[in-house]
Amino acid sequence: MESHVSESRMQKILEVSTDRTRYLTVVLNNVYYTQNISAVIRSCDCFGIQDLYIIGNSPSTHVNKHVAQGAYNWIDIHRNTFRPEEETLRELKDDGYRLVVTLPAPGASSLHDFDIEKGKIAVIMGNEKEGVSDVVKEMADEFMYIPMAGFSQSLNISVSTAVILSELTGKIRSSDLNWKLGENDLSDLQYRWMKNSVKRGDQIEDEYLLRSSHPNDQKDGFFDK
Repeated sequence: MESHVSESRMQKILEVSTDRTRYLTVVLNNVYYTQNISAVIRSCDCFGIQDLYIIGNSPSTHVNKHVAQGAYNWIDIHRNTFRPEEETLRELKDDGYRLVVTLPAPGASSLHDFDIEKGKIAVIMGNEKEGVSDVVKEMADEFMYIPMAGFSQSLNISVSTAVILSELTGKIRSSDLNWKLGENDLSDLQYRWMKNSVKRGDQIEDEYLLRSSHPNDQKDGFFDK
């Protein structure tokens, strides 16, 4: 696949992929407006977040391409609206994530003071009017809020997500945490990005697999017909 990718694109793939992280992930719960979902997808790509989970009641089958600007090609979007919220949340917990809900609840941590050292972080963002569901609140490990200094005490969900990701990824990347992708994850991601970067990527892959499984046919000129 690499032979089909331009040198400049390959350099970009190598550069961006080494800065990707799964130490921090984002979960959208009951977010309704597709432009907000699409803006969060774009923010995840910009800040190097590889995984985005969409749970609850969300129109997750549609992405506003004008807003996302192709970011959906570079991050892994897990559309889990077809299953109970607690299943995805439990899987994240089992994978070592802390479920951190953005809500100014009693005992919540300020974004600026949030401890990144305690383990992997799944930041959960609620919908535009009602916030996160009761299930999410019950399963949350921690709560976090963005300090406000104005008359308005809330931000649009996509803006809130960008603010949080900017703060937390800055802390994570300047820390001694093992936040980068493992070797296998990195190789898999780079390959998928290469395939996304060329026309007929899936077809090229299929043809290669077919050639590999029929080496004698290739010698006989079968694939030249």
